[in-house]
Amino acid sequence: MITIAHVSDTHDKPSLVRQACQAGVDVVLITGDCMNNAGRNSRTGEGIIAHKERKYQQTWYRKQAKKWAADAAAHGNPVFITVRGNHDFIDYGRWLRHYGATVYEITDTNPMVEVLGLKWSGFRQVPYLEGEWAGERDDFSNILDNVFATNPDVLLTHAPPGGILDENKHGLGYGIPALTSRLAYTPHKVTHHFYGHSHLQGGQSVMRMGVLFVNSA
Repeated sequence: MITIAHVSDTHDKPSLVRQACQAGVDVVLITGDCMNNAGRNSRTGEGIIAHKERKYQQTWYRKQAKKWAADAAAHGNPVFITVRGNHDFIDYGRWLRHYGATVYEITDTNPMVEVLGLKWSGFRQVPYLEGEWAGERDDFSNILDNVFATNPDVLLTHAPPGGILDENKHGLGYGIPALTSRLAYTPHKVTHHFYGHSHLQGGQSVMRMGVLFVNSA
């Protein structure tokens, strides 16, 4: 049996990730938005500026990654498996590796990693929001084709599948309907799907279509 600590959408609360690293598990899953943001500028009216976010997050995250890696080393050396979220303008792997952690990153060019005898596959893209966040998309067809071609056992995304633990405070969905359709109507061997993005139903899980869906936002 593989033990997992799953974190997502901790934003400016990195101590929550530290708790996962201290849990004595085999795998720490990060499904995005565990970075802090420089944010919008109320004085100038500037929105989210990608290059400013990258610069800010490099400094902020380097300090956090050192603590996360140290916590992991002191509690059994779990491997990290990560996928970015829309708030993440840099990757999780560089600084964690720098401080000695073992990290497997799911990216656009590498949508699947094999860890502990399982195929973990996914993507970071989210449905279009405001045009200023990372990874916003309208069409998921090619992304889903690439991911399901890897024949994954475990699915890791930042956004939920449409209609499954994806509600936001306005009663609408943050999820991806095409992903739900793919899981419902296309043969696959996915048994678990981990994600975040939708805070309202974070901390919940549900079994549907033979898949355990877990939202840890």
